[in-house]
Amino acid sequence: MSTSAPTPGESSQRETVVLSDGRTAQLVARDGGWSLEVDGVRQSHVGRAGDPPRLAAVRWMLAALGRSGPIRCAHLGGGLLALPRAIAEGRPGSRQLVIELDPVLVELTRNRFSIPEGVEVQVGDARAWLHTAAGHDFDAVVIDVFTGGRIPPAFTSAECFAAAREAISEHGVLVMNSVAGPELDFTRRQLATLRAVFGHVAMIVQGSALKGMRFGNATLIASRAALDHDAIRAELVDDSSRGALVTDVEPLIADAGVVHDRDELWSPEPDLPDLDTPLRLIEEAKQMLRQARGRQPEQGD
Repeated sequence: MSTSAPTPGESSQRETVVLSDGRTAQLVARDGGWSLEVDGVRQSHVGRAGDPPRLAAVRWMLAALGRSGPIRCAHLGGGLLALPRAIAEGRPGSRQLVIELDPVLVELTRNRFSIPEGVEVQVGDARAWLHTAAGHDFDAVVIDVFTGGRIPPAFTSAECFAAAREAISEHGVLVMNSVAGPELDFTRRQLATLRAVFGHVAMIVQGSALKGMRFGNATLIASRAALDHDAIRAELVDDSSRGALVTDVEPLIADAGVVHDRDELWSPEPDLPDLDTPLRLIEEAKQMLRQARGRQPEQGD
């Protein structure tokens, strides 16, 4: 994996990227690599070769996919290719296809960070592509699509999941980067929809999000075959995020209804902590301290 990691002292480096729809994103030097932030949400991170992925959501998706040799995987949504990079590095010989809507992100990734070996990137509508992928027998399809910090309706419905099922082999898995908490209505309906389409469903989530204490990521896993719970838990055991695999989803689903395209269901607005205000206050305090030091009289005055 080839990346342009920032040099020491560049932690405050920030670049603005204008996306194809006119929105602006920030490419920020952080954690020994580069982070992509869209609408104030950290969506992707590219680090140094050999380093584990910085984002817990990426590590959870890796855990859901397992480590049993090369795989054929389709990714709906690409970002900076954080997950495809990790798969290419950890499972050499894998063949991966990424469908990314935004050509600006594709060019940024291609020119700035390069495309990993075994990864093909196409610019296009991922949901439209999904309906052409029946019979491809992928080992996995990964859905990681956010717009304005929310999952759009095209990727929350039974029709979408059914198209993914037809693109996956009999023992393959659908892995989805989703959300949970503080209200769990959306998560419950997503689990109900996946269960209706695939039969076998599980979820990786932090306890605080599951209990409604805060908003966070959730990795949803679905398959027509029984999931290897022990293998997934083994991948999570030493993870610092303390993400837990939830296999008994029936009490959580309860009477939640299946989602269809006609429902046009978005994921909820991200209820994230306001970090800008405390950071601004800290910077103002530092500035005041520097100014005060500059006004101190020299000794002997």
